[in-house]
Amino acid sequence: MSEPPEPVRVASVHQPVMGTHLALRITARSDEVARAAESAMVAEAARLEAVFTVFDPASELCRWRSGELADAGPELAGLLATARWWQERSGGAFNPRTAVLTDRWRRAEVDEVAPDDDELATLAASITRPGLDVDRSGIDLNAIAKGHVVDRVAALALATFDLDRLVVDAGGDLLHRGAGALRVGVEDPHRPYDNVAPLAVVEVADRAVATSGRARRWFAVGADRHSRVLDPRTGRPVAHAASATVVAPDATTADVLATVASVLAPGEAVAFVDGLAADGIDAACLVVTADGDRHASAGWSALVRQRGEASSSVLGLNGR
Repeated sequence: MSEPPEPVRVASVHQPVMGTHLALRITARSDEVARAAESAMVAEAARLEAVFTVFDPASELCRWRSGELADAGPELAGLLATARWWQERSGGAFNPRTAVLTDRWRRAEVDEVAPDDDELATLAASITRPGLDVDRSGIDLNAIAKGHVVDRVAALALATFDLDRLVVDAGGDLLHRGAGALRVGVEDPHRPYDNVAPLAVVEVADRAVATSGRARRWFAVGADRHSRVLDPRTGRPVAHAASATVVAPDATTADVLATVASVLAPGEAVAFVDGLAADGIDAACLVVTADGDRHASAGWSALVRQRGEASSSVLGLNGR
């Protein structure tokens, strides 16, 4: 009896997708299958980007926001409903209507003057209502759409092709499906450019990982740097958290929770993630504060591996 063929591994990077790179690691029984899956995934990512991106005025989201489209299509409507659920579940720590806040801080970069607390409070109050049809113009799905695209791209490939293993990474929103497990290095947010050992190494199987933080992206207002993670409840950049890393069943959930865990105070973030078990969501998080303290949820320690066990398969997560 002949031996089964050795698995074929294909790794590739494609960009831009949702404003970032799309990295694929595909394991299949033949190069033909792996390459066909790769092509299908890239095409699906491009199709979904045309639905959800805020960077293209011709996208469905932008045309719906402007009123050019009276109604959202089923895919956009579905993600809007998911975003609305998370806004309510998180008490407003996640909010899909933050575009007005982001635009104000971008203007502050140009003016080199930060907005005052009263102005920010007024803007924050204007986006508290969860209804998304009230003012479409301020809706920005960036904090959920990237993870959603990762999930949908992976689902299409696994439903269409006989794949042994699949890893999809969209700018740090990472999903593993199939055989084995993946070790993921969590970057130290206080030393993002030093090539130091990961802050932690977690092992995930059929799960997703996402990190949110200020290590590599910020608003530069004069001589000051402010996190791009904004608290929708106050309008101010998050200052207490340097990064928040979340492991969840899917990339959409991990994407949202990374933002929520950054916005909430560390103790509240841990309690919130642990409390999701009541909703049937098995998630874990690590929050690193601006002072370097670490706050981990109940499920985090079960995922952590010793640093000495790290290998070339470890991926650093840069946050967003």
